[in-house]
Amino acid sequence: ALSCGMVSADLSAALEKLKDSSKSIGSHQKRQVFWDAYSKMSSKAGTMRDGEYAFLKYVVDTAPGATASEGVVEVLELTKRQKGLVGCVLGPKFKPPEDPSSNNHVFIWSGENKEAQVAWHDLNHGEPCVYITSSEVFVATKHKRASCKTLSSPVKTVKDVERLVSELKPDSPLRSVSWQGNEPVTINTYNVMLAGNWKLDTDLPDKIGCVNTTSCDEIYDYFEQRKATQHLKDADKLVKQMLVDVQKNLVPLIAASSTKEAAVAYKLALMKKVYVDESKYGKFVAKVREEGAVELIAVTPTNTGKDSAEHGSLFRDHGGLVFEMFYRV
Repeated sequence: ALSCGMVSADLSAALEKLKDSSKSIGSHQKRQVFWDAYSKMSSKAGTMRDGEYAFLKYVVDTAPGATASEGVVEVLELTKRQKGLVGCVLGPKFKPPEDPSSNNHVFIWSGENKEAQVAWHDLNHGEPCVYITSSEVFVATKHKRASCKTLSSPVKTVKDVERLVSELKPDSPLRSVSWQGNEPVTINTYNVMLAGNWKLDTDLPDKIGCVNTTSCDEIYDYFEQRKATQHLKDADKLVKQMLVDVQKNLVPLIAASSTKEAAVAYKLALMKKVYVDESKYGKFVAKVREEGAVELIAVTPTNTGKDSAEHGSLFRDHGGLVFEMFYRV
């Protein structure tokens, strides 16, 4: 939950109302988890200062044998920067039960499909995209969105689109929606797209996408598809360079290997950049991501069947892990 300036009693009441509604959840085990979560969050809300901006983060082990009563709630107060970005947040919003016209509210992410985990990661670490509608330019993640520019006239040709994209610079006008610091977006080969119903004079270049929707969720899903496709191309390119070096009998600068060999290169500080299939090597990804010493690109798997774009990928064929070293060894 993300409380946005609610009075403590109102926040507690909103959570109590959600607790009551959790009685209708079908599974007994899930019902227990949600009842425990809302009970403990409501109790914690009662101890918070009025008007506080903070996360109430409930964590519980749902593995077989774990009990719902072991869940704990942590209150994480927002920084000054994060408070300033609350107006950009997108999500399920709840007002005080006794004052539905209040300007204050609480966002609640729950559900059975890891909505809370997805929202937590997105708010804190989500990579932003840039999308252009017929009237505005936005910077957005799945759960954050900021308007950056209003278009004064319609964009009708591909040249107009390319000209507009070329003018989109970090901080001018592209805003930062990062909760960690001022990190304005820089346009790259996959993160900019048109959104909505567009009729242009010719095809767009590959570096500019187009998705026929204005749904924030669908736009971000499309962005993630573009990102995954680009990362796979980059990983394939790295493997191809490795194979060229092998044919030339050069000392390797790039290696596609097991996590055991990758771990050795990582420990010896030889690794510069690594592309890895997170679904296969989750523990390795988690360690590298936590320590932050190496540039890590998690290549998200999509459909890998024989008819997919990934069929025949060099990266997939070589195990889903390739890394570049600082020098040849």
